[in-house]
Amino acid sequence: MELRHLRYFQAVAETLSFSRAAERLRVAQPAISRQIHALEQEIGAKLFIRSTTRVRLTDAGRHFQQEVNTLLAQLAVSVTTTQEIARGRRGELNLGSDWRILIPQIAEAVVRYRAEFPQVTVNFVELPIHSQSDALKDGRIHLGFVHQAFVDTRSDLASQPVFSAAMKIVVSANHPLAGKPFVPLRDLRNEPWIKLDEKNHPGFRSLMIQLCHPALFTPKFGRVAHSIDGMLGLIAVGDGVGLVPSSLISRPNPALRYLDTDCPPFEFHALWLKDSPPEPRTSFLRLLADLISPPARTGKSAKA
Repeated sequence: MELRHLRYFQAVAETLSFSRAAERLRVAQPAISRQIHALEQEIGAKLFIRSTTRVRLTDAGRHFQQEVNTLLAQLAVSVTTTQEIARGRRGELNLGSDWRILIPQIAEAVVRYRAEFPQVTVNFVELPIHSQSDALKDGRIHLGFVHQAFVDTRSDLASQPVFSAAMKIVVSANHPLAGKPFVPLRDLRNEPWIKLDEKNHPGFRSLMIQLCHPALFTPKFGRVAHSIDGMLGLIAVGDGVGLVPSSLISRPNPALRYLDTDCPPFEFHALWLKDSPPEPRTSFLRLLADLISPPARTGKSAKA
């Protein structure tokens, strides 16, 4: 039994005329007669009583008409819903989120997205940055947000930059550099650096090494902290120095000084599977782009 059999049957049942059904469907009348006959043969029941003057449904035909109408209505809803999901107007959008990295524009983009696409459910999936590429590949998330160091251009993932924050040197208020408005990163080459533990912050050490590479030195790591707040606490008491994105500076601390430097900006990229459908990803990234201004190159402006 094919879908066309059901549609031919529905047209004849509604018009009670093979000729009018043929006109509605824009097919030849003999074709409809053959398909209805084949349908009756397959079901094993007579659906219509035909005479030279009229066509009417049998009891079995009236029951089948009710079932077919329900089935075709459900099919129409399924097709419409599927099309809306493909167009990004319904379904789910799962975003990978590492709450240790604060990007307030993402939260605002979600608010705007939900207002524009109320039939799409937006979910945050809490994942460390280094795990988001795997989560994309196994379908747990549709869109991730990772530091540029975790973007692999050779993989089956695609990316685009979405956010950039100036990096700030963090020192104790009593540190000899604390009073300077701008400190070249190379001036920290002999300082002890506070390190976040690799268990809870995998990739932190390699990220710091990468950020310091343009300044031609490798950080000398000392004390280990288990959180950003713990790292700032150790810096406040003079146990070392550190680097943080300006987006993580939420409130002033009299025991700390945040200094401008020539470190490259902290750049975040949106990450997704190359062969994934464009929606709803494209619409969300459009709203996010409207909220994020072009990155300011703090180091270059300070040098000038």
